[in-house]
Amino acid sequence: MPGIDEKDREILRILRKEGRITLTELGKRVGLSPASVKNRVEKLEKLGAIKGYSAIVDPAFLDEYVQAFFELRLAIDDHTIDQILMKIARMEEVQSLYRRSGERQILVRASFHDTDEVKAFAGRLKRFFGKNLERVEVTLIIDTFKENWVSGEIERR
Repeated sequence: MPGIDEKDREILRILRKEGRITLTELGKRVGLSPASVKNRVEKLEKLGAIKGYSAIVDPAFLDEYVQAFFELRLAIDDHTIDQILMKIARMEEVQSLYRRSGERQILVRASFHDTDEVKAFAGRLKRFFGKNLERVEVTLIIDTFKENWVSGEIERR
């Protein structure tokens, strides 16, 4: 990627796993002063390499006990559906949204309190896409072993 070097990549790898690390500690790990690390992090933010910061929250603490993937097969997948995708991306239940290659072009991951909410969400997707939606396949997540670049001991949810 133009504009970044190996030291920047090292900073990105550490931040991906430890987003709350102090600039002082980050500097020690990569062999730079805190001021230099601060400048590099700001540059990486401006370049879009760092897209934001957030906490990884166990959905159960939000009473969201049901996690699901929705795979959508569309009759036509072109730029005209971008507005619909942006609307879906803003929905509170949606954790991630992808356009991908293959038979089912859209993948949505969402969190819910119960299966009634899952059914209601599937209905909303059908209304958003109308006749362009050929199929919705819903898969419930049973266990999570790794999520959001965080690894370590496997914790069952």
